[in-house]
Amino acid sequence: MDSEIKPFLDRTDSDIELNELNESKESLLSNGKEAPLKHLSKLDLFYLTIALAGVQFTWSVELAYGTPYLLSLGLPKSLTALVWLAGPLSGLIIQPLIGFYSDRCTSKYGRRRPYIIAGTLLVVCSILFISYSKEIGSFLAFGGDSQTITIWIAVIAFYGLDFAINVVQACCRALSIDVSPGDQQNDASIWASRMIGIGNIFGYFMGFIDLKSYLPFLGSTQLKCLCIIANAVLIITVALTCIKTEERVLSSNIENYDIKWYTPLVNIVQSMSHLPGPIQKICNVQFWSWIGWFPFLFYTTAWINYIYFKNNSSDGNEEEATRTGSFALLIYSIISLIASFILPSVKYFYDSISSDTPNDPQTFYRKVLVFSEIFLALVFFSTIGVSKVWHAVAIISLCGISWAVSMWVPFALIGEYLEIYNANQDSKNDDEEESDKLSSGIILGIHNMYVVLPQFVVTFLSSIFFALIKILEIQEDNFDSFGWVLRFGGIGAIISTFLVPKINFKVKRILP
Repeated sequence: MDSEIKPFLDRTDSDIELNELNESKESLLSNGKEAPLKHLSKLDLFYLTIALAGVQFTWSVELAYGTPYLLSLGLPKSLTALVWLAGPLSGLIIQPLIGFYSDRCTSKYGRRRPYIIAGTLLVVCSILFISYSKEIGSFLAFGGDSQTITIWIAVIAFYGLDFAINVVQACCRALSIDVSPGDQQNDASIWASRMIGIGNIFGYFMGFIDLKSYLPFLGSTQLKCLCIIANAVLIITVALTCIKTEERVLSSNIENYDIKWYTPLVNIVQSMSHLPGPIQKICNVQFWSWIGWFPFLFYTTAWINYIYFKNNSSDGNEEEATRTGSFALLIYSIISLIASFILPSVKYFYDSISSDTPNDPQTFYRKVLVFSEIFLALVFFSTIGVSKVWHAVAIISLCGISWAVSMWVPFALIGEYLEIYNANQDSKNDDEEESDKLSSGIILGIHNMYVVLPQFVVTFLSSIFFALIKILEIQEDNFDSFGWVLRFGGIGAIISTFLVPKINFKVKRILP
């Protein structure tokens, strides 16, 4: 079997504890097989992860205004859920493929940066099509009924946006793991979490402000202004990461075989079937955790809109209602950012007083994940009976604590595991031409598949739910349909809680 499609074979049953793996990492540095990665300063970590802030800003615009905008175009509520299939489809298809090809990219600009730049250009184009879909639809209709054309343009642009965002996000995450030394994998994950929080705050803050009043030259609607700002933010942040980050160039003679059209698929399937136990367990936790997160991400603004109009049925304003949703998400993002600064300090304090095995972060991470999932479930279930806007805003805001954990802990565990495992692999295979190392691109791609698969479940079930409401002729003005979707997400969070203790941070020794 070709080495490029057998990443995790030939394992024995002898376990290696984390401290032994760290010794393997040190021995690797002295073997001369590969020069050690340089230590990253705080400024380096800032530049390395700032592109994620731009990506998250763009995504926050999509999440906050996506559903309300599609509904305003005349798309039925039951079909909006199908539009959100763009997310899981792109994550299921694009991220693993981009991981495969970027792992083997021999460009002089590095493995990840060419894909980051290409994905950014696609994001910019998709956002412009979304913001000007009505104008483009009217132009293509030649004076006729433009609604159907406008809806199709917006839907296609949303799909293009999700596909492109996944390209940029996947490569930014892989770049973070590639560039960071083993002892800074946790730092890189922390900084990535912070940048995502900053992107959220900036995005939802811009969504809360009445931009068309303060910046009328950017566009005639709130969405147009946001889209122009989102493009500018994304371009600037991606440029900083690509220019300021030093990425290793993959030697052109490492992967010089002819890649068949089916090779990526075979590689992904083979990698999934031999996924290391710790990575598999993390993926299982993520699957159920994101059963909880997707209802929150897609229907928060719509739920707050419902609560808003329930209290302002006569004089309510659609844009004001959406800005109220953005305000709730802004507070949630601020809490998430604060948590992303506090939680690492809690970890350092825990390490200083804990009797757990040295260099074994899994115990702390398990406890934090369990707390995060239980807390998230309780918050979702507390949406029952909410009738006041301030109450809804408070509930959404509290989710920021769990979001900070979700953006930090899983990636910290994966990055730490990959670094230690690969160091051990190299030290055990010094006399061989190459070792069965785990590539960050393909592993993160597979991990992302477990993150996006829940979206199929949520989209399918919510579409059926909304369709049943319409068939049964239930008065939606008096029925909290979006709230019940959020409560369904709480069930996923509870199941995830029971899977967290199964995460076991041990790996198999691979003998030469």
